[in-house]
Amino acid sequence: MENLGVSLISISLSLIMIGINIPLLIGKIKMNEHYGMRLGKAFESDENWYVINRYGAKRFIFWSALILISGISYLFLPPFSEVTETILLFAPCFLLLPPIFETYLFTRKL
Repeated sequence: MENLGVSLISISLSLIMIGINIPLLIGKIKMNEHYGMRLGKAFESDENWYVINRYGAKRFIFWSALILISGISYLFLPPFSEVTETILLFAPCFLLLPPIFETYLFTRKL
């Protein structure tokens, strides 16, 4: 339980990201300027909005699940050094970059 802080941060971030993306995945969010995948093609039509947001939500949920699994696994590992702990505190933020890039590449195919 020495890694409780790092674990809780990873688990919390992942659950927040999953919760934020579920409405996008099931198509409950209409086109707006505040919530959803903020890419130009998403605003070209309602169809694009839902397709892009559904795809982006799937990617965010996948990567967030990896963060969740990592956070849980930290509980069972030996205590981290300060350097490792610092790196792992910021790692979840970097793991949220791939779904952004994947969604951007997806929009280029539309």
